[in-house]
Amino acid sequence: MVAPQSKAPAKAAPKRSGARESGKLKLIGGVAMPNELTAWLAFGGITMLMSVVLLTGGRAEMLRTGIVNFTDGRIAAIGVNLQNVRLQGVSDVARGDIKGALKFERGQPIALMDLNKVKADVEAIGWVKSAVIRRQLPDQLIITVTERPRLAVWQFQGKTQVIDDTGQVIPEAHEAQFRDLPLLVGEGANESASEIVQLLQARPELQSRVWAYVRVDTRRWDIRLKNNTIIKLPALDQEDALNRLDVLISQQRILDQGLAVIDLRDPGALVVKPFENS
Repeated sequence: MVAPQSKAPAKAAPKRSGARESGKLKLIGGVAMPNELTAWLAFGGITMLMSVVLLTGGRAEMLRTGIVNFTDGRIAAIGVNLQNVRLQGVSDVARGDIKGALKFERGQPIALMDLNKVKADVEAIGWVKSAVIRRQLPDQLIITVTERPRLAVWQFQGKTQVIDDTGQVIPEAHEAQFRDLPLLVGEGANESASEIVQLLQARPELQSRVWAYVRVDTRRWDIRLKNNTIIKLPALDQEDALNRLDVLISQQRILDQGLAVIDLRDPGALVVKPFENS
């Protein structure tokens, strides 16, 4: 007679470590999101795909816009909405203009926000060279800005404007905020500014004496010093002329001799003129 075998208690199936109960949060892109959000995203994506297949032209765009707005609004209603905008790489002088151009409202939808439009709006501001826009769900927008470098202040036809390193005017910049920048005067001075400013930046002792760079006949530069001396540079080979001047400064201290004009336009000759009362 065979002894009855005892039945071992049934073992519960092991739970998967990644599974979660219905109604709990799922992870999307590393951010905890409600199940309802994934449903709305799926609904929006499928419906937009259908609109592209079934419609063309303006009707398709109207349907797509309506679906995006509806879906984004539903997502915002469950907690995925704009609460904070973080600006990175923005200087104090530019911050007010950049913030003023951002037409955001706290609590507005963020999940399907058109980041390309935000980028275009930011890059339309004069201070901005380029911008990168990121959303950090559930509630933050991060705007990283590279500003246009301020090169000089340009005076022409009664206007004084700040220009960048390409000679373009920065409309929002006020010259009173940048008194330490070089002063350029005359027609076309903005277009040729970068080269002359760089040449003088390599000569800090001479640069410290400069009052303004004056563009003459849109061809060449006069450097006007704070003591009213005028240094005339040629239209070509400006660096060679300045190298000659470096030697004259070092060997003869020419800038301290009370000269009204130091003419370096002729590479084979030096022409100087003293002040009339010297």
